[in-house]
Amino acid sequence: MEYRIPSEASSFKNSMSREWLLTNSRGDYASGTAAGCHSRRYHGLLAAQTPAGRYMLLSTLEDAVSFGGQDVPLSSRVHPGVIWPEGFRSLKETACSHDGVTFSFLLSAGKGGLEGEVVLHRSLILDRTSARLVVRYALADTPAARALEGVKLTVRPLMNGRNINHLYPADEARAALVRPLELSTGPCTGFSFKPSAEIPALVMQMSAHGLAHASFRTAPDWYFKVQYPVEAERGYDFEEDLLMPGEFSATVSVGRPVWLSAGTEALSEAPETIWERHFESIPKATFKEPLLEHLRRECDRFLVSTAGQSIVPAGYHWFGPWGRDTLIALPGLTFESGRLKEGKAILRSISATVKNGLVPNLIGAGNFGGEAYNSADASLWYLLAVHRLALACPKEKGFIKRVCWPVMKDIIRHFAAGTMPDKNGSMLVHADEDGLLHVGSEKTQLTWMDASIDGVPVTPRHGCAVELNALWFDALTFAKELAAEFGEDAPAETALLPRLKKAFCRVFCPEGDEKARMGGGLYDTWRPDAEPDRCIRPNQIFAVAVPCSPLSQKMQASVTKCVRENLLTPYGLRTLAPSDPAYRGACQGAQAVRDLAYHQGTVWPWPVGAYVDAAVKTARSSKAVRDVLAMLTPLFTSHLEEAGMGSISEILDGDRPHRPGGCIAQAWSCAEALRLLLLIKKTNPEEWNGWRASLDEQASR
Repeated sequence: MEYRIPSEASSFKNSMSREWLLTNSRGDYASGTAAGCHSRRYHGLLAAQTPAGRYMLLSTLEDAVSFGGQDVPLSSRVHPGVIWPEGFRSLKETACSHDGVTFSFLLSAGKGGLEGEVVLHRSLILDRTSARLVVRYALADTPAARALEGVKLTVRPLMNGRNINHLYPADEARAALVRPLELSTGPCTGFSFKPSAEIPALVMQMSAHGLAHASFRTAPDWYFKVQYPVEAERGYDFEEDLLMPGEFSATVSVGRPVWLSAGTEALSEAPETIWERHFESIPKATFKEPLLEHLRRECDRFLVSTAGQSIVPAGYHWFGPWGRDTLIALPGLTFESGRLKEGKAILRSISATVKNGLVPNLIGAGNFGGEAYNSADASLWYLLAVHRLALACPKEKGFIKRVCWPVMKDIIRHFAAGTMPDKNGSMLVHADEDGLLHVGSEKTQLTWMDASIDGVPVTPRHGCAVELNALWFDALTFAKELAAEFGEDAPAETALLPRLKKAFCRVFCPEGDEKARMGGGLYDTWRPDAEPDRCIRPNQIFAVAVPCSPLSQKMQASVTKCVRENLLTPYGLRTLAPSDPAYRGACQGAQAVRDLAYHQGTVWPWPVGAYVDAAVKTARSSKAVRDVLAMLTPLFTSHLEEAGMGSISEILDGDRPHRPGGCIAQAWSCAEALRLLLLIKKTNPEEWNGWRASLDEQASR
């Protein structure tokens, strides 16, 4: 699917809020706004993935054309009190898809003695298998453009060579690191820049029809105080200086484009060849429905290989691979959407990282820093991911037995006996005599609701957390089933199941007046030495959504109704009911302010996958599923045209109009959105077909 945004000076602010993103199989990316003006420190034209993390090699281009006595800037930047240059004023349209981005500039419309339009297209692709951006400058074939002998193009790269998370001022020593390319590097003129040993080199080259038409002149200089307004809104450093190494120049004429390449190595083939191969290698469609195929392509950007390891970056632009996020996203990303090979590779990779029954919260490859074993739930999401693999691909039981079964038994053994000791030696994860899983302390945040301020959890969830115990019950039930299928004795811990089921209902299911107070739902956490947590949160929906629920059918329906009435929005589930005094309806501002709202009302799209699981399981008629699709229509329509164009955001405000926030493309948001649609298509084909028809009708208006 392609998204086209007409750009006018009057809509500059709107275009600045819409962001494009190109990625490849290595984890590299290029990203910016539809206005062609960066608003984040994470925006840039080449961010290269390394085993340690991502580095921003090329920030932007200051490009311009001149003809007939006119000088037309094509780029824009934010500086203190001004936007300069004003390339956005000539920007006619921005079009983006998974395969490339094109900025179309109206250079002339009957001006300078020319009749008709002269339109220049600046198109960008990111090579699918290497850290290389290719830019193509081409004139549209119009009578006015043909009347020109050509337009002179000048391009000044602006670069940084930095960790994507940090901004730096000018450093004069870096200017000396710009090296003009020798002729032995090939027919394309350009330069190289390598600021330090750990940061990959940036090599830029330009080519056109004949060497006489393309040149590079070394003239290092600094552009000061480039600002990123979104970072200012988020309370972070928002200003940096950019190094300009020199100037490329060439002539663009109809039928004779100019090519610019930015990579970590010099070109070994013509940029035209890379361009042609890129579009010839567009993946073949798996689904006939455009929306499903679009979401499947969107999920592709999260399947990355770095340092020989298969990883899933949790979100673009700043998240690396997280164990929890990877495993929640895995079913929708892979084995439930036709990527079994990739899903098995990721499970195999994660299985090798498990220590003392713990899946790392932060996975070392692709992150700045090593692995971190500081979550209680990542291991439980591993067990659910394997369960979903078994249900989606029954023929993969052999793989499960060889690769996953030993890890499953190790997790179950450690969780039951106790693991993750604190500094005093007390186990932060253990099961009690009834089988209930207890995690953490008042100083820890070991579930997905993990925000803290100055070391103090914003959403304390120590003790027995409802979704962890639901996942634990499902895991033990699944392990008992697998043992029987494999001809083995069931793990001893599965003997806890009868007691665990009774205990779960006893501690999480309110009775009498409490049931009405909780809206028919479940307590969020329970501890034997405290009152239960009566906040209405989305975590309870997993007690219904897991394949093997500890709840009765009647209670499953009641919980689903509670979540629908208190938490469901058109974009996902709120993290806290609006009726709660602690509810915060906006997640904006500096980090400390956002952290207070992050799990206190903010909408997260990913749990809506579990809600649809629950809605399908408890539906008494097809109308219930129809209503779910109707409610979620904006998630699959209007939201795909805002924030990250074509993608699904990490979070949105709890209050209307549900402004997007966080990462513009989040792995578990996209994966669960695809999985829930595939589930409805499979279980309720009539409702699915009716909903698709309504989308087509809406799009044709």
